[in-house]
Amino acid sequence: MKKYLFIIIAVVSIVSCKTKENGSFTVSGKILNASSDKVMLEEIPFGAQKSIVIDSATLKNNSFNLKGIAPDERLFALTIHNGPQVILVNDSKEIEVVLDVNNYKNYEIKGSKASSSLKDLFTEYDEQFTKVKNAYILLDSLQEHNANDSTLTLHALQRDNEVEKLSTIITNFVNKTESPAACLQALGMATRSMSLEDLQNLANKALTKFKNNGNIQQFAAMLKGNEYPLLNKQAPEIALKTPDGKTVKLSDYKGKYVLVDFWASWCKPCRQENPNVVNAYNKYKDKNFTILGVSLDSDKQSWIDAIAKDNLTWTHISDLLQWETPLVNIYQFDGIPFNVLIDPSGKIIATGLRGDALDKKLSQILH
Repeated sequence: MKKYLFIIIAVVSIVSCKTKENGSFTVSGKILNASSDKVMLEEIPFGAQKSIVIDSATLKNNSFNLKGIAPDERLFALTIHNGPQVILVNDSKEIEVVLDVNNYKNYEIKGSKASSSLKDLFTEYDEQFTKVKNAYILLDSLQEHNANDSTLTLHALQRDNEVEKLSTIITNFVNKTESPAACLQALGMATRSMSLEDLQNLANKALTKFKNNGNIQQFAAMLKGNEYPLLNKQAPEIALKTPDGKTVKLSDYKGKYVLVDFWASWCKPCRQENPNVVNAYNKYKDKNFTILGVSLDSDKQSWIDAIAKDNLTWTHISDLLQWETPLVNIYQFDGIPFNVLIDPSGKIIATGLRGDALDKKLSQILH
């Protein structure tokens, strides 16, 4: 129902930094319980859809030896045919891997500090991602069983807290890592949980840290290129009817900070986000702030019922055209929930504010 992130990054990426000593390196070790005796060393280029096979070998007594060469530090994968991969960084001339396919996440790496750090990152991230998934499942179940509003609000906050922990894991890694290749891998992972604004800030920190890295520069440029096109521009006029038939215009709110919230009664992510929006409204409504709800509903009664059930006490308008509303093209979005924050002059100053990001932004501007 929504385009959660503005860009899609290849799962893994490459960077530009001098390889230690020279460009050649070896990857050797043992692989146990493999379903195939074929192993490959693959380079994974930044933004590419396919990896590039650098070397291949046949397991002999569960052992292998692969050779690679690269002019700078990059990201590679040790791949078992029809089996798992181990992500590696060529920050050392000799890298050793021991892997049991039956317990593939607990592989061992020697000789590569960056590769070892990525293994630790993947482990920590996967553990936290499981908690995030469980939080979403629980909240969905509570929603479907018509739990009371206070319970839904509590669990929505708990879900957002678990999501925030994912972002914290990535941020801490980016701040600590000495490897630009590992850093870029972490930035790609951050697209799954971070808002565009937070991701841009993190990418800028990485740029400061790895000033001459071309691929991190490219990553940051891609983020900038995916900025919301109406950001820092005057918000287009909206003039639609409330449930009781009164026409309300966005321009009626000039002089206030206004969150224009695009949602619908049939949109589960929207309904899950509504407790966060309610909390923000109640917290800041006396500080020259309000919300204008714009529904992409087609059924009027469902729209009215959802407003009442979710305690959305601000003004609501709709043309009841669902995705046929001209506002989709005018405001240039392709999924809901979607919102824009407008300043008293009528300029859009932020977008995509969900969960903690909404409260964080409002606290910055509404002292």
